[in-house]
Amino acid sequence: MIVEFTGTPGAGKTTLSAALVALLEEQGIAAAGVVEAARDHVRRTRLGGLIARCTPPRLRGLLLWQAFYLLGVVNAFRFGLDRPTLMRCALRSQLGTGLRFRTRAHVLYWFVHLCGRYRFLAATATAREVLVLDDGFVQRAVHLFASPFAEPEESQIRTYVDVIPPPELLVVAVAGWRECERRVRERGVWRHARHLSPTQLSNYLEHAERVVEIATRRAREHGWNTLEITTERPDLDGLNAPVGEVVASMAGRGPGGPSAGDGGRVA
Repeated sequence: MIVEFTGTPGAGKTTLSAALVALLEEQGIAAAGVVEAARDHVRRTRLGGLIARCTPPRLRGLLLWQAFYLLGVVNAFRFGLDRPTLMRCALRSQLGTGLRFRTRAHVLYWFVHLCGRYRFLAATATAREVLVLDDGFVQRAVHLFASPFAEPEESQIRTYVDVIPPPELLVVAVAGWRECERRVRERGVWRHARHLSPTQLSNYLEHAERVVEIATRRAREHGWNTLEITTERPDLDGLNAPVGEVVASMAGRGPGGPSAGDGGRVA
């Protein structure tokens, strides 16, 4: 099962995803994010098994991570062959954006890595495992379509959502873009965005919020299971109850249970 998080940058996706993994594990459900799952999934391959058996412990973790990187690249190529329409959509999104070439290359570089890692982790997963993505395909819509310089185009975002692989559950972290801006400035602006002026950063976050709204609405039109969690309260204790709803919905999903294709929705 794949659970994706989306939200305006600064809305609390990473915090929520970590809380979800912990709560799922408390309920006896195997769950992990990409980084946590990487080495374990590599061990399930012939290459990973060889590394685990034949390398000294002090080098094993590093070599397993390098193998994960390599397998991700291979799977990115295969993902592109399987989903050429999605790859073209991502490439077109960076044409005429007004962003620096370096920024556009950064966006596409991490999109390709997501494709490879997603394909590899999904292919090596076992029954009843949950992969939690705080920066999956839905969230990548923000990176691809939100710009400090222009309003996002709804038709492009809808087309993109139409061709991405649907998660079993989409969790939307909701916080107003002004609150997200406060958090981003408080903890430090991302290195790749430090060249933006204060006005441009505000514009980017406002446009990012719009992208999340459009993508989430399109996901619901497709009948994907979605859950909105408001994260404007600063204390994490207040998030336990809504995150618990995610746990309950996943714990109740056995063979023959509701799925994203059934049109069911949690929200």
